[in-house]
Amino acid sequence: MTQNIQWLLLMGSSFTVAAYLQTVRDYNAIETGVIFTAATLGLLLSSLSAERLAKRRPQRTLVVTGFAVTIAGVVVLIVLAGAYGGGWPFVPGLLLIGLGLGLMLTPSVNVVQSSFPESRQGEISGLSRSVSNLGSSFGTAIAGTILVSGLTEGAYAAAMITLAALGLIGLAAAARLPRTPAPGGTPGGAAAVPTAP
Repeated sequence: MTQNIQWLLLMGSSFTVAAYLQTVRDYNAIETGVIFTAATLGLLLSSLSAERLAKRRPQRTLVVTGFAVTIAGVVVLIVLAGAYGGGWPFVPGLLLIGLGLGLMLTPSVNVVQSSFPESRQGEISGLSRSVSNLGSSFGTAIAGTILVSGLTEGAYAAAMITLAALGLIGLAAAARLPRTPAPGGTPGGAAAVPTAP
């Protein structure tokens, strides 16, 4: 569930903000891409620190924190877009979304993968990727349907509020992830799989 909602948030917010900037604020594709650099920068920064953070913090903590930061980013996008014209007010929210998603994507996969024995890793990896792709489709479909129902300030806010609400469901699911052992234990809280000497 966490992986599905992470990708839902990523693709849903990307589609909504891009469509809104180009259709309502009259930005071209290059200008929109420049604004989206903030999200890319956030993803890059948090992804580069993922290994270091995973050694210091439990996977569950990283996923929960990632959801909280991402939801905060969506709220910032709603507030600043309503208060200011132009595209630059979107930058802080996109940066937060990028930071939050980058923080939780890898730990979420680790939790799933580590919950199954080595013999099932191929199947679980395929299932995990399918669930992520399904989340991407849901995000674009749900937010996009709300947005195109009326490309106005209200439709943008409604789409983003829906994404934030779905993010809260993801946050609740993340809070139910197993607590992980201290660094050095099996990732994701799974029982250690005995290996041959």
